[in-house]
Amino acid sequence: MSFKPKINHDQKSTRGDLAWVPDQKPSKPRISILRNTHSDSELDTGDTHIKRSDGRKAQPGIYDGKPEAIDFVAPSVVKELLPNDLSDGAVVGEYLLEIGGTSTFKRYYRSYFAEIFSGNTWGGMLDDLSRGNFGDGDTDIAIHVRPASTDIELQELSRRLRGLLSDMAMEGDPSKVDAIRDEIMDIKTRQKKLRMEIERSFKTSIQVIASGTELKSFKMYCNALVKRFAGKSIYLRPADGKQLEALQSILPIAAPQGIPKEHFITLESSNLADLFPFAQGGISHRMGVILGIDGLGRPVFFDQWHPSLPNQHMVILGRSGAGKTYTTQIIMHRSMHIGRVVASLDWKGEHKDFFLLSGLPYLEFNEHSPNRINPYDVEVTEDTDGTRFIDIEGVSNNVQALVFKMIGTYDRTFLTGRVKVFIGEAIRKQYEAAGITKDHKSIYQKDISSETISTRVKRLMPDLGGLYQRMAASDIEEVRYAAEIFKPFTQYGSSPSYSIFDGQSTVELKGYPGYGFALNRLDKDIMRPIGLAAVAIWLNENFTKSNVSQEKIIMIEEAQNIFDDEDVGGPFAETAYREYRSTNTGVCAVTQGLEVLRRSNAGVAAVKNSPIKIIGKQESIDIEMIQDELRLSEGEADFLLNAKRGEVILRIEDESDIVFTKASNYEHMMFTTDPNDPAFYERKELLKEKLNRDSALEMQRQEGA
Repeated sequence: MSFKPKINHDQKSTRGDLAWVPDQKPSKPRISILRNTHSDSELDTGDTHIKRSDGRKAQPGIYDGKPEAIDFVAPSVVKELLPNDLSDGAVVGEYLLEIGGTSTFKRYYRSYFAEIFSGNTWGGMLDDLSRGNFGDGDTDIAIHVRPASTDIELQELSRRLRGLLSDMAMEGDPSKVDAIRDEIMDIKTRQKKLRMEIERSFKTSIQVIASGTELKSFKMYCNALVKRFAGKSIYLRPADGKQLEALQSILPIAAPQGIPKEHFITLESSNLADLFPFAQGGISHRMGVILGIDGLGRPVFFDQWHPSLPNQHMVILGRSGAGKTYTTQIIMHRSMHIGRVVASLDWKGEHKDFFLLSGLPYLEFNEHSPNRINPYDVEVTEDTDGTRFIDIEGVSNNVQALVFKMIGTYDRTFLTGRVKVFIGEAIRKQYEAAGITKDHKSIYQKDISSETISTRVKRLMPDLGGLYQRMAASDIEEVRYAAEIFKPFTQYGSSPSYSIFDGQSTVELKGYPGYGFALNRLDKDIMRPIGLAAVAIWLNENFTKSNVSQEKIIMIEEAQNIFDDEDVGGPFAETAYREYRSTNTGVCAVTQGLEVLRRSNAGVAAVKNSPIKIIGKQESIDIEMIQDELRLSEGEADFLLNAKRGEVILRIEDESDIVFTKASNYEHMMFTTDPNDPAFYERKELLKEKLNRDSALEMQRQEGA
């Protein structure tokens, strides 16, 4: 936050800019800066109101509630309402305009002019106007700017200075004398800057136009708007008696309307500069990672661990080709650089070059890979009160869900009640037989001679093969039948590519800022969904709980594949979105569209519990649902329909900004997936050279050993 020099009653500033509208008054050149922002308003079509899922009226959709040009060129009705008039069966109570429209039956408008009494200006003082989050209504902002004479302004300052010097000489209160002295110093500084042409003077009027489609909620919206800014010593004075003229003053097609002089204030150029960062609202975060730049070329930060956020979860949406993978890699790479550890579940193998070129572990799962993980692995869990224990019940439920998924892949009819009960009990007995209990020391081996705990060597964990043996030896016939369906996923089956999750883990996550888990070389129909589930529940124990003081991120590509899974998706989402905050972990679900997440309860939980949402290009058929669910303005929805690759909307709680993702030249070389891009082949050559060097060094190491 930066503070400008104090200003007197006639000098105030704000920020803003999107559309520049020339003044219609040739004798006094002026520029008007028009900014449109939206909050949640309602859709009114005759007597029918569309309701939001949370009980409030829905904001008009992009095609339903947006005023068209014809609404201003030739409105069906223009009615000035007085406080005693009736509308919608109720007394209006204040001066309003009622404008008939094409997309909605009518819309109410009320104009205000801002007066700033805070004594100084600062960046972001009007950002709440940009967001418009005061209730069911919209906010438009017009900044009217006219050049002012420097000579006249210097004369006014000299007159004010003489008065202050006289007041200070006669004032007996020391505190008031200090305040006068401060203002004198400010005026002298301003005089110097004006004389040296460091600053220029401008007459500025800040106009706020509120609008809504339902009278009662619109009045509440206006009251909230006025009260919010009164608390900042920014008073919004209604243009009562001249509401029509005030609305016409922002329309280029209307006859010239003069704004009364009392609504203008004098600003220097440094104060006026605060108008421009206000242009697109923006994100208030000032730390974290830089995702890209906004429309004015400023860097856009976002911080998953910002103190104002309820958790660290995130959703990335965008149709194929929108740049999701590129955006995901920007976030992963820059998060690692600020000390966060990232685990990526790579469904299609798109992150391989990035991980290998960065010297990070990239673990591929297939029949010939040495990388193995055991779903039975457990880690020490630390409760909120500091108690350390082994969550046998939680990991048993996860393994049980994975086994149900394996059996259900072939035939769910074998998962009878007796089979499910047997599997649940058998898994718990496996841990008991291995000597692993809730005691956090029980996962480590004991030295036979001294019976002391060795914190370096863990016990051998149970495995899926052991569960199969227990099922095959059961005296319950239906359990034995289920065992035969389960057999291919164990070492006792005849499909090595299906049994890769049976046995002890060969993977240990230690010391790296990032880990990639590749699933693309698994059978797409059977083993890839199972692999995604197996890695997810393994990370739940061995990544999220490994170090609760470490900030960690799990990136799930094509997340719908796990959320749609009735065996694992539900339990995983419940655990992740309820408990991961306590382990300092954020989940990032990456998928093509909102509709694929809405198909399942787990997907809905992901959307509702993710305060950070990054949305890329969308299809017109999906835009209204996305707009309503994610509370996007009409302008943002319009943007998403025409967004280019890498252009996204970043929404964090009630804040949002349009972002153009920006990578450095080296990052672009690592991330690009375009085979027509020369940087793509540059990466392939660099990676080939690196792998050859690594291979030569490994051979030298082995020869030396």
